[in-house]
Amino acid sequence: MINMTKERYPKGIPMYKILAFLNKEKEPKSVPEISLEASMSYNTVRENIYKLLALGAVEGKDGKYIITEKGKQMLDEFFKEIEKLKEMTRNG
Repeated sequence: MINMTKERYPKGIPMYKILAFLNKEKEPKSVPEISLEASMSYNTVRENIYKLLALGAVEGKDGKYIITEKGKQMLDEFFKEIEKLKEMTRNG
């Protein structure tokens, strides 16, 4: 059971939400812009941007961030895993 009182999202989900947001955006976005437009807390975005930078999934310049090819691949793999989970529940 997920304890939703402490965390809004299960671990890892904020990173993918940020990647999905950046993937649809045409222009680089700052942490406050991502926070506001993706309806996520500033601290959650900031913490996860650092993780995504370390993974090479986003790159930043002048405090604004874009998704990289690696980030797009990670997002695609995440969506494929979600589809597999959906299939498991349909076939059960």
